[in-house]
Amino acid sequence: MVTCVCLAALPPPRPPPLCPLFGSLVNLVLSYSSLHSLDQSGRRSVDSAHLHLLHLVTVAHLVQVLLTFTTGELSMDQDGEESEEEQLTCQLYGRLRDHLGSRCLPDISCGWRLWRCVRASVLPFLRTAALFFHYMNSASPPADLLGTGPGQWEALCSYLSLPSNLLLLYQNQRTLLEPWCCHPGVGQVLHGGGVLVRFPRESNRLIDLPEDYSILINQASSFTCPRSGGDKSRAPTLCLVCGCMLCSQSYCCQTEVEGEDVGACTAHTFTCGAGIGLFLRVRESQVLFVAGKTKGCFYPPPYLDDYGETDPGLKRGNPLHLCSERYQKIERLWRQHGIAEVIGHAQEANQTLVAIDWQHL
Repeated sequence: MVTCVCLAALPPPRPPPLCPLFGSLVNLVLSYSSLHSLDQSGRRSVDSAHLHLLHLVTVAHLVQVLLTFTTGELSMDQDGEESEEEQLTCQLYGRLRDHLGSRCLPDISCGWRLWRCVRASVLPFLRTAALFFHYMNSASPPADLLGTGPGQWEALCSYLSLPSNLLLLYQNQRTLLEPWCCHPGVGQVLHGGGVLVRFPRESNRLIDLPEDYSILINQASSFTCPRSGGDKSRAPTLCLVCGCMLCSQSYCCQTEVEGEDVGACTAHTFTCGAGIGLFLRVRESQVLFVAGKTKGCFYPPPYLDDYGETDPGLKRGNPLHLCSERYQKIERLWRQHGIAEVIGHAQEANQTLVAIDWQHL
C-alpha cells in the first residue's frame, strides 16, 4: 500500500523521446528499492520488480529509437523472408504511425533496416544496464561479456533476463503506446519544436584540428574582439569542444557568472562544458584546462615540430604539425572525465598554479 501511494504521488513521466532512459531506469530502480523497504507486506520480490522496470524502460527505448528513425538511413531492401524480429519491428512501427499519423512518421516497410537500427541503438543501453545491475546486485557477468565478440547481444540479454528478441516485450506493454504518443511533447519535438536526439548516438568528440598550425595562426590573426569595436584580440583562444574562438585574458569580454565577473574562457566552460573547459591558446601554442572558476592548469599542446618537440610561446618559430596521438590522449582524458584530476595533480606538483587567477582567463 505504501508503495502504491508513493508511486501515485510521483509526477507523470516525460515521453520517451524527451528523456534519457538509462537515467530513468536508475531512478526507478533505486526509488522502488527505497519504497519497498517501507512496505512490510512481503508479497512482492524486489528482483522481479526490477525486472519489470527494466522491461518497461527497454520498451520505452525501443519506441524512442523508432520515433527518431529517418528514411535517410534506408538504402536497399533485403532479399528473402523477414525474420521474426523484423516483422515485430514493423508491427511496432506501424502502431506508432497509427497513433501519430503519417505527418510525424513516414511509411517504412523495410523491416531489416528498422531492426538493424534498433539493435545498434539498444546495444549501448543494454551495456550500461548490465553494468548498473552488476554493481548493484554483485552478479558475476558471463565470460562472453568480457570480450567484444559477435555473441555479445545474446550474452547481454541472458545476463539481464531479457529475451534475445526484445520486441517480444512490447506485447505486454501495448496499452502504454497511445499515452506516450499522445503526449503533446512528442508531436512538438517530431515537428521540429525541440531538440531531437536520433539513434544510434555517436560518441562525443573534440573538434577536428588542422594538420598545419599556421592555419590556426591565420584564423587567430583575423579574429577580432566581439565587444571592442573590431579591435584585434590579444589572446585568441580556441575551444576544443565546440570550436568557438574566444577573447581570453581581456576585461572587455568579462561576464558575470553567479555574481562574479569572470573571463571569456571561464564563462564559456559553464555554457559549453558544464564547468569543464579545454582550450587552445593559439598564440602561445598551449592547451588550457579549466575546472570551475578557480582551478586550471596548462597542458602540452598536440602540435610538434619536425624534431618532435613543442614550441611554447612560438619562440623558436619552427613549423608545427598536428600529432594525432597527443590529440587523442587529450580527447581520451575529456571523454573519461579526467580533466579535473589532471588539474588537481598539476596544482599539487606546482604550487604556482594555485596563485593564478583562473577566473579571469
